Amino acid sequence: MESERGMDPGLNDMPRDQATPTETVKAGLGRAGAYVKDAVERTREKVASYREDGIEQASRQIVEYVRSQPKTALLIASGVGLVVGVLLSLGRK
Repeated sequence: MESERGMDPGLNDMPRDQATPTETVKAGLGRAGAYVKDAVERTREKVASYREDGIEQASRQIVEYVRSQPKTALLIASGVGLVVGVLLSLGRK
């Protein structure tokens, strides 16, 4: 019997009333979409706040964040630099 189930017995052992793998993926994509929408909304709010309060406040907040989370800030800066470098190299080809 075990050889009939294949390498992943968990999928074949699921009762019929549970979600299929396709439904599970769709649900995960739905959650990811909701997360992205929330992140976009928060970003819009921040940008609007920076427009109203000026670059000085943005600069102060960035400095505070870097001081409180130096490793995370370094990883973010590295990632942004990598993306910009890739985009620039693609533009030259």
